[in-house]
Amino acid sequence: MKKLKSAVLVFGFLFASIGQSFCQTNLQFTSVNATPENAIQLHWASTNGELYQIQYANALATNSDGSTAWQVIYDGYPSQGTNTFIGDFGNYAVAPQITHPKYNPMRFYRIVDEGQDSLASDEPTVTLDPASITNNSAATGELTFTVTAATDQPGLKGTILYVDGQEMQPADDTTNYTIGATNYETDTYTLNTCEWLNGTHILYATTEATSQYSSQQNSGAVLSGHGVSPFVSLLFSNLVEEVSFSQPSFDPSQGETQQVSAVFAANCNWTLDIEDVNSNIVQTASGSGTSMQYNWDGTSDETNIPNGLYFYYISAETNGETSEVVGGGSGGSGGGSPPSPDFMSSGISESWAVAPDSENVVPLALYPPGFDTNGFTIFSATPSEVASLTASARPESRIAFGGGGGFSPDASGGGSSASSQNSPAAPHRPPNNPIKGMVGKVGVATDTYTGNGTNGLSCGPLSNGLLPTLYISMYTPQYPSGNTGATLNPPRPEHKIEASTFVKEMQYFGWSNPLNEIDSQLNINDLRGSGSPYNNMDMAICMFHGTYGTGSSATDYTTPSACKQMYYAVGTGGSGQYLRLSEMNLGGSSPTNGLKWMVIDACFSLYQANWSNMKSHNVKPYNSNMHLILGATTETWTSPLKWYNFARYMNYGRHNFYSPYTIRNAYYQGNQDAFQNADLPEGTTITLSVAGDSACLDDSLQTNTPPSGSWQYDSLEVFSN
Repeated sequence: MKKLKSAVLVFGFLFASIGQSFCQTNLQFTSVNATPENAIQLHWASTNGELYQIQYANALATNSDGSTAWQVIYDGYPSQGTNTFIGDFGNYAVAPQITHPKYNPMRFYRIVDEGQDSLASDEPTVTLDPASITNNSAATGELTFTVTAATDQPGLKGTILYVDGQEMQPADDTTNYTIGATNYETDTYTLNTCEWLNGTHILYATTEATSQYSSQQNSGAVLSGHGVSPFVSLLFSNLVEEVSFSQPSFDPSQGETQQVSAVFAANCNWTLDIEDVNSNIVQTASGSGTSMQYNWDGTSDETNIPNGLYFYYISAETNGETSEVVGGGSGGSGGGSPPSPDFMSSGISESWAVAPDSENVVPLALYPPGFDTNGFTIFSATPSEVASLTASARPESRIAFGGGGGFSPDASGGGSSASSQNSPAAPHRPPNNPIKGMVGKVGVATDTYTGNGTNGLSCGPLSNGLLPTLYISMYTPQYPSGNTGATLNPPRPEHKIEASTFVKEMQYFGWSNPLNEIDSQLNINDLRGSGSPYNNMDMAICMFHGTYGTGSSATDYTTPSACKQMYYAVGTGGSGQYLRLSEMNLGGSSPTNGLKWMVIDACFSLYQANWSNMKSHNVKPYNSNMHLILGATTETWTSPLKWYNFARYMNYGRHNFYSPYTIRNAYYQGNQDAFQNADLPEGTTITLSVAGDSACLDDSLQTNTPPSGSWQYDSLEVFSN
């Protein structure tokens, strides 16, 4: 249960002034600051081993009783010691999306202490590879490095990388291995440092370990622990700075454009190339100056180009023109976005820091409390005074491209020497998506079964539809004998991070997520019948506990043609009810619009014997517009990595070149790769299954065929030990 201990912070933009208010509680904010991009960094007094929920509101007293409707922006965020910090850069992986705070005139925050880790005495460790990046070193262009997590527990949920408190995209590559009793995961990340302003930036990573992988039979409570890496301070140093985008995505069919922006550390001649996934240049722009802005309308000079994934490359070369070094400012806010407040005009005095061997002045609050600032120059000034100081210093500090790949002052005081830089492909940094148009819509329905705390969710026996009332016999490992169809469904908080992982990766490749229902947001009727809102999505995923009818009393007479079938537990608070597979009527309104592909991630969600029984009785949980239903013949196991793999493989491919998998193969291969070294109980077998129209079994997201009306069943064992 969450502790009733919280801190409330008011951080508002009003005519470029900042207002703060601190609540008198045991949990206190210690500092707050705005980044140069007008994101908000929150620092608060924390306790080792605790987890925190960060809530926000754009207005106070919005409820009829005068209270405030707080919304969750981050959940399960681990303590970083006695002090903790995180950045609000918006959260685009939830529906509705939480926009960047620069688009709101006011934002209020509240931190809730969710209690201590259940594995607080055995937390995992996580480190940023010191061979790749070292503290207080310089970084230029594309930065690739590894993050390694370790635990003696069976389950590792991967790592999450943060820059200045902003969560980055998932890792590019993951390797799992075991040495002795220790399980390891090494994740490879790539950052394009040109997407930030030059200066000092703080990197760190978090990880989570669990006492077991979760499945239907592993019904005990899953204990978890979190680790946070040491902070690593890097000096980003580039000729091309702050490559940014006006919108997370854009749809030219709606008249939208994508404004690509950058600033330069000297006056430059610049070129922007926009490339498709096959490295074909579809659009080029060029100009000169200390900054660039280009509004792309999604067209090409030569051909009509499809919606999808595009990459942006900026090359710059100094041109010898006299100019001041550009040191700040956000990328443009085109597409009708509200202007960002001018933080630098604030008259509030605060502490500033200059790192050794650096001329970059940054807010001291950028460094988390406890960070080693020995050797730093620290002083107090208003933002406008700092702006004046740095501006007056610029003519004497011209910038030249250093031989080591970074930038260094030209001590001669003369004109800057010729220099150039080709920026890596952008963007890597969320929430910018390198996409044109809307590729598709994905909906998510999931239950974590946590409405009754750690007790899980109970579903009572289900009537088979006959009088006198009889109950359907179901496979329920919790009741090995005397089964009456009741099930006890243990908590699965892992579903939340699995859903988030999938949505983030789908969004990266241009999918929108207009429907995202979890726990109390989900109404079981939303999954019933042809009027289901999920039939308006292109793809939908469900994450539930599942079971199937078994034995002599398994026949379900509630359908016109009685048969055996599958059941999924959907909760309300501490109790729940079954969703029959036969109650679904999956498929969009036409062969080309609406739902084509549904993933039901639940144990036995497509149990082969009962699926065959449904087919023999002509009980169809789909209509003529449905392409594929993806599920499992056996138990399933939780893993964020399987969802990341699935999304990436079917959108882009398994390797570093564009070669998308079919949806079916992405589903199978994504699970195989996720569980290949998993420490699952001896004797575990995972067999996945796909039921689909015979014309659609080899559907890909890029190319798919209208259904023919003949359905087949396919399965593959993806794990066995």
